[in-house]
Amino acid sequence: MNTETDFSIINYQFLLKARDLAKQDPDLVVPLLGIPKELAKPLATVPATSLTSIIQVKEPLLMLRAETWWWERLFKALNSGNQDEINAILEHACFVTTSPRGGMD
Repeated sequence: MNTETDFSIINYQFLLKARDLAKQDPDLVVPLLGIPKELAKPLATVPATSLTSIIQVKEPLLMLRAETWWWERLFKALNSGNQDEINAILEHACFVTTSPRGGMD
């Protein structure tokens, strides 16, 4: 992906939060990053100062994994300004974004 947008700070902040989550509950970080469970512990032990090296990467390292139908519903609600629908969609975001690719579970 060639982009002029710099995702370096977003990459760092996301991985820093993921690391903190891996410390608290390794099982939650596995679906969030789409990594094998055995990588949660090494992530949890990475010092924040070491994670700063990730800012060298300007391209997005992480891709959202929600299903297309979810994004379509969200964008429609956002465009219509229907706050009740927006709230309902966002309440279910954690279930949609952490499902396996393809939503087959």
